[in-house]
Amino acid sequence: MIDGGPLADLDDEIDIGDVSTGDLRALIEEHQRDGIGPLWLKEIRTAASRLARRYSPTVYARSASWDGDAIDDLVQDVAERMLAKGQAEYICDVANDFGHARALIYRQLKMTLIDRRQRTAVDNLFARAVERLGSSPFEQVTKKPRSWRLAGSTADALPYSRRLTASLAALPRLPGNGTERASAIWTTETLTDALTLVCHAVGKLQDLDLRRILDDSLTVFATAEVVSDDAGIEHRAGELDPSELIMANELTERLITALTYEEAALLAGKWIGDSDGDIAQRVGVSRPTVAKYKESAYAKVRDELNSHSESVVGYVFERLHSLVVTKAGGGAP
Repeated sequence: MIDGGPLADLDDEIDIGDVSTGDLRALIEEHQRDGIGPLWLKEIRTAASRLARRYSPTVYARSASWDGDAIDDLVQDVAERMLAKGQAEYICDVANDFGHARALIYRQLKMTLIDRRQRTAVDNLFARAVERLGSSPFEQVTKKPRSWRLAGSTADALPYSRRLTASLAALPRLPGNGTERASAIWTTETLTDALTLVCHAVGKLQDLDLRRILDDSLTVFATAEVVSDDAGIEHRAGELDPSELIMANELTERLITALTYEEAALLAGKWIGDSDGDIAQRVGVSRPTVAKYKESAYAKVRDELNSHSESVVGYVFERLHSLVVTKAGGGAP
């Protein structure tokens, strides 16, 4: 028995339905003639319709539901996998009756679903995000589909923008952890900042939209790889002793309070990659005024941090980076 994880159900008994009217010879002849033709596709579709709905569509179909299009995509993936790996030919060679052939086709469908479930760093981040949305400052609005918003908000769902995904992409990321496991991408604090920014931007946030936003913002992390659920959770706060961490958080709070909206928008824009002209247009001021905001913002940061250790400065700078992007709404007006 395989314990836990996406491989666990390989040991399950598969209900393959009534096989009394099936024709193994017809399947073999069609494969010899057409590769995977109508008879094979009918069997694959029957398997998909019977089994797919046991699996979460947001994980295994990247869709809100197992609708006709999602089933079609799965059937296509199974057929392509069977051809690429020589599995249709294998079934023709080893099946001793139609029921055996159908059971092997069903197994191919389950293997295709497992291929789809290989976890990415974004999969892990999505799971952490859903867990974080379950507590303050967020509240769950609906369960089917799952949706959340900032506690006390009455905003309806709005489409997300490229500016939002650019802002999320600019948030500070955790470095690689030196193992084969994928990075957690963001610390818990940065994840909270990111979700706050998203909820401010879109109002009510549905789980499928959250997944799309993360995918669009973090495409560099989307390559499938098998990783553990807790990959990379450690972060640089571990480099500070308790008294340093308290001091660093106090410094961060003082700085984020001291920065005006315009100064935060300036810093956010710089981290996102905007030019001074872009920032001037977003904030609604002249470029010379942007230059003044830049100097005043930089001066506030320098004055607070110039007498502290490198580790404290690094921690505060990372938190400030995340918080100003959130405070400025991604630097948008």
